[in-house]
Amino acid sequence: MPQSRKAARAYRFAAKKPTIDEILATDADLKRASAEFLKVDVETALTFADIALKSHDNQVRKVRNRMNARRGYDMISRFVQKIPLTEADAFFLASALERLKSQLEILGEDL
Repeated sequence: MPQSRKAARAYRFAAKKPTIDEILATDADLKRASAEFLKVDVETALTFADIALKSHDNQVRKVRNRMNARRGYDMISRFVQKIPLTEADAFFLASALERLKSQLEILGEDL
């Protein structure tokens, strides 16, 4: 059943434009979410490194988890410079990255 002309015209109006406050709030939310993502990612990479360090009897598991931890380290190292962080987040990520780097070196990675 075809729509009436009046109903079809209702969809032609432009969406309400966001205000400056809404844009700034969205930007702040994006920065906060990006920092949280990096923090979760560094914790995940540390978990992979811990598992690799404890996998003495299973070489396949050790290599797989070492590679996952290294992938996380590389990604975090690349993005941490691009995301504005609070002082607390920057301190947390720097110390966690240093710990991850140390664990990866123990596992035989060249960093």
